Amino acid sequence: MNLTRRCFMKSAMLAASAAAAPAGAAAPPPAAMIVYDSRLPQSRALLGRRAHCALDVAQEHANLWRTLRGAAPRGRVVGMTTWSDLVLARGLLEEKGLRLRAEARRGALFYWEMS
Repeated sequence: MNLTRRCFMKSAMLAASAAAAPAGAAAPPPAAMIVYDSRLPQSRALLGRRAHCALDVAQEHANLWRTLRGAAPRGRVVGMTTWSDLVLARGLLEEKGLRLRAEARRGALFYWEMS
């Protein structure tokens, strides 16, 4: 099977739409960590999901991303951030062995999942 950009984008959009499925549909397992930006209302809305811990990007800028530089989260990491924060978080999580599973643009922000 030849993986094209179009095929990849369709898969990413399908994964993102599955996360926003109606309540009657099978829900994905809760995330181990939610990465959000408390300065952005659309990003704060992501906190409605269950998670073992939440990481506020606004505070991470002040402490130089020490939370993600520490121990790797176990399980799925879900985020709704700006592109630059996605790139930073993705790099730090890839160093811990996690891989990007889904990414979709939602207005000015990006929804993403890593596991």
